[in-house]
Amino acid sequence: MTMNNNELADILIIDDDTAVVMALNKALKKIGRIRFATEAKQAFLMIEENYPDLILLDVELPDIRGLEVCSMLKNNPETEHIPVLFITSHTEMGFEEKVFDVGAADYIGKPLQPRVVAARVQTHLDYHHAISLLEKLAQTDSMTNLFNRRTFDEQLVTELKRARREQEPLTVVLVDIDQFKKYNDHFGHIEGDDCIKRIAGVLNDCAKRPLDLAARYGGEEFALLLPNTDVDGAKAVLDELRHTVEALAIQHAPDATYDVVTISVGYSILNLDEVNPDDWAIVKEADDALYQSKQQGRNRITRYEAPSGD
Repeated sequence: MTMNNNELADILIIDDDTAVVMALNKALKKIGRIRFATEAKQAFLMIEENYPDLILLDVELPDIRGLEVCSMLKNNPETEHIPVLFITSHTEMGFEEKVFDVGAADYIGKPLQPRVVAARVQTHLDYHHAISLLEKLAQTDSMTNLFNRRTFDEQLVTELKRARREQEPLTVVLVDIDQFKKYNDHFGHIEGDDCIKRIAGVLNDCAKRPLDLAARYGGEEFALLLPNTDVDGAKAVLDELRHTVEALAIQHAPDATYDVVTISVGYSILNLDEVNPDDWAIVKEADDALYQSKQQGRNRITRYEAPSGD
C-alpha cells in the first residue's frame, strides 16, 4: 500500500449494477478515490494500470464469476496483497467458506448499509496499511532505508524466474565503497555512517523503475537488481552511478588512493542460453567482477566475462 495518512485510498469497485456502484461511491467518497469496472476484463486492465489499495467485488459478473476473479488476483504475486471484499446477496450454506477459500478478506451483504460499508472498508484499509508498514520495516536496512540483504536474496530468486520465463536480460550489480576502512579510521564512525547514507541515496536514485531494486548488501557494500537490462542499459546506469558518487566530492582519508570517496562496481548479466541450477551463480560472477575492479585500481566498472573455454 503506497498511500500515507494524508492520502485517500484508491478503491476499485467491480460490479455491473449501477445502483450498487452509486451507493458504494456515496458511502466511500470520503475514504477513497473511487474507480469502477462493470466486468472482470475491464477490471484487470485497470488493476494493471494502477494497483488499487482495496477491491470491492461482486460475486456475479457478466464475463467471469467473482470467486474466480478473486482467485486469479490472489494467485498473482503482483496483486495477492490487495484486500478483496465481496459484495453479495448470497446467504446459502457454505458460501462464506467459498469466499475465504479464494482469499477474500471479508464480504458485505446486500442490501448495503452505508455506515457498515464505510466501517468495514476503513478497517481493512487500516489493517492492510499496518501490515504493509511492518513488512517494509522487515525488508529495509534501518541506516540507509535501502532494501536489506534478505529482501535482495528473495527478489533475486523472483527476478531470475521472471527473466527465464520471459526471456529478458537481468543484470546483477555489486558495489563497494573504495578503501572505506581508511575513511572510517580517519574520520570516525559517525562520519563513516554519513558517508554510507549519502552513497546509498545515489544508489536509490539509480533504481528508477518499479522493478529495480537497490539494497545494502552488508557493511559498505551495496547491490542492484536491474530487470530487463542489457549491456548498454547496465553501462548507462552504472556510469551515471560512478560519476555521481565521485561528484559528491566527499573528502577521503589522506592515505587513500583518491582524494574523494569513490566506488568500485562489478556486474553480471544472466546468460539466458545457459541453464544454471544455482541461483547465486550470477551473484558470484558479479563479485568476481567487483574484485577485478578493485585489483585494477578501483573507481571503475567491470563486467563479468566467463573464462575462455567455458
